[in-house]
Amino acid sequence: MFVKMNLKEKAGTCLFWLLDFSKGSIVRKQYKDIVNIIRNIDDPKVIERQKEYLDAILNHAITSTPFYKDCTDSKIENFPVVSKDIIRSSFDSFQSSKYINKKRVAVSTSGSTGASFTVYQNKTKRARNTADVLYFSELAGFRLGYKLIYLRFWSMFNKRNKLQGILQNIVSIDVFDLTIEVIQRLLIRMRKDPSNKGMLGYASSFDKICDYLESNKSDVIPCNVKSAIAMSEPLNPVTKERMKKYFGVNVVSRYSNSENGMIAQQPLGKEYFEINSASYFIEILEVTNNNPVAPGQLGRIVITDLFNYSMPLIRYDTGDMGCMTIETIQGKQKKVLSKVEGRKVDMIRNTSGELLSASIILVINKYKEIKQRQIIQKDQNEYVIKIKVDGNDFARKDEFVTEFREYLGNEANIKLEYVEDIPLLTSGKQRAVVCEYIP
Repeated sequence: MFVKMNLKEKAGTCLFWLLDFSKGSIVRKQYKDIVNIIRNIDDPKVIERQKEYLDAILNHAITSTPFYKDCTDSKIENFPVVSKDIIRSSFDSFQSSKYINKKRVAVSTSGSTGASFTVYQNKTKRARNTADVLYFSELAGFRLGYKLIYLRFWSMFNKRNKLQGILQNIVSIDVFDLTIEVIQRLLIRMRKDPSNKGMLGYASSFDKICDYLESNKSDVIPCNVKSAIAMSEPLNPVTKERMKKYFGVNVVSRYSNSENGMIAQQPLGKEYFEINSASYFIEILEVTNNNPVAPGQLGRIVITDLFNYSMPLIRYDTGDMGCMTIETIQGKQKKVLSKVEGRKVDMIRNTSGELLSASIILVINKYKEIKQRQIIQKDQNEYVIKIKVDGNDFARKDEFVTEFREYLGNEANIKLEYVEDIPLLTSGKQRAVVCEYIP
């Protein structure tokens, strides 16, 4: 439920929509379409509209891009599954001839675990992204006009247009500079500012703030936070509880990426992710082939972007793993992602060669003396677990290793490595699980 907005917040909202109106109400039109599709997912007219969107992008790709020109049968299952490496190696062939001379925006990933990756997006796709974020942010309790405490690696995202600035009313916090002093100043600023606020950031940045508050036995922070959205990394359930304790807000996880946009998000109080079915067609495919997995089974998340006409991404392997099931949401049956496990390179195997869920990292949460953690698989039976602990010793290390051996296998050779900090990636994110073993 939205709360009363102050004059400044209302002015920011009005200015945003006035600017959009001056450009033909492109965002408002996309927003209304998203609302209609997601709220009426079982309406025959909506189902037909989704089919039209999918057919249109497939036919556009066939007729205007060299890469897809040989896909004469426009059924989605007959299109190849593509990856970042495939797109990089044939970059020009993915670009639509109809959009090469039109205004486009280059969007790049950080390349934090490999080479950077760039795609071009057309004007309508950019508007759709903005509308997607507006809709799903509202579901989390954020309203256009609220102040946004945005924690990310800002050195990579220093170019923001005026529309984004007005939309987000941003307080930019760089995660690489998130020291104790910065956290203290941020909390003082949040206390003094009476405006409604949202928090958006890497999950590990919320970890740091909550660890600071917990270590200082802080009281509740009275700062009018109305929403909190964690992105890019798995959200620690302990952090979720602490955010509720200190800020009085229910944190949700968002699944998104730079090259596509807003893919799925947890509803308030739920663990599954509601899929943005208005803007994407999502498949879950086997790890070793392109066959669909059974409902509820873990597989590769493969996305068809319905609105990027400048550079169509059809059956794009995101590199992430997940499970798809059906949930009843507001009386309607919807496909959801019951799990989003992160990149395949962030999944380890047990000593028998079976893939393990990235949620194995959550086992460590019961050991409260551990402040930071990272599991690395070096070889089939070799594992290193990096931990940052309070004090100079970890009294329960034998219990810890024994418990992990139950998950990894009796043959697992587990080495504990004590560290001062788990370093951030160049993107500002933190990898909880790393696999260096290639079976």
